[in-house]
Amino acid sequence: MERLAELKKRLEEGCPGLELREDEPMSRHTTFRIGGPAALMALPRTVGEAKAAVKAARALEVEPFFLGNGSNLLAADGGYPGFVVKLAGDFDQIREVNRGLEAGSAVLLSRLSNALLGRGLTGLEFAGGIPGSVGGAVTMNAGAYGGEISQNLLWVCAVDRNGEERNFRT
Repeated sequence: MERLAELKKRLEEGCPGLELREDEPMSRHTTFRIGGPAALMALPRTVGEAKAAVKAARALEVEPFFLGNGSNLLAADGGYPGFVVKLAGDFDQIREVNRGLEAGSAVLLSRLSNALLGRGLTGLEFAGGIPGSVGGAVTMNAGAYGGEISQNLLWVCAVDRNGEERNFRT
């Protein structure tokens, strides 16, 4: 707990715009609406805030748990004693890029699927009923009905364990 208190202090000082919540009920962040409090949760809205959160955690040897839509998560009623990072803001945006779309990791798959269909783009129809977010789908290569996210993915921009931005092409 001392490391989490120090982490909170460092983030408040070094990244004043970053939203931090102590004892945040995980039930607010899972689709089953279960789970006790997370000791510390950060809700970065920008890549800069996400990088700051990861770097500060790394410096204190605190392993962040990245939470998406919480659709594939059963959180314990006793809570989570660690540091949770749940992306918001810029990470919940869909942008037009060339003839396709770019989606942040917090975008729901159903929303992205509908956005693609609305523009006459196909390939992600299988994801319309998957309750997860883009970040989780990419992490586990989500799929259904013969389709997989990897079949529709061109590149991924991520923040690594050291808080550095990295691009991956498929």
